[in-house]
Amino acid sequence: MQEARPATLIDPVCGMAVDTAKAEAAGLLLEHEGRTWAFCGRGCRRSFVEDPADYIANAEAAASGPSLAPAGQVVIDDGMRRWYESCSCCLSEAYPDIKAALDAEKAAASQAVPEGICEVAEAAPAH
Repeated sequence: MQEARPATLIDPVCGMAVDTAKAEAAGLLLEHEGRTWAFCGRGCRRSFVEDPADYIANAEAAASGPSLAPAGQVVIDDGMRRWYESCSCCLSEAYPDIKAALDAEKAAASQAVPEGICEVAEAAPAH
């Protein structure tokens, strides 16, 4: 007797929640080493097929949930950063505080002073 599939599965490539029935109808389910994987699109499915071990490791780490810092804040690890780069709207739905922190980090980085420019010298009036 086959075990019932959950209604949604997480795409191991981008972290998006995928409707299992819709993925099956679209040919976006894949059985790998006794486990069913669902994908949001053909690109994610192709990426998984090319390197399943890497994506399985990331999916298992994500399934354990984000680790909490001593202050009770969610740690923004490499997986969260990859999720932000691949699909920030999905990250925003799951972790709006992390999305906001990464948006602020990105904005701050874009305003950073390029190396080699002295802020003091630039601010001083020319003689």
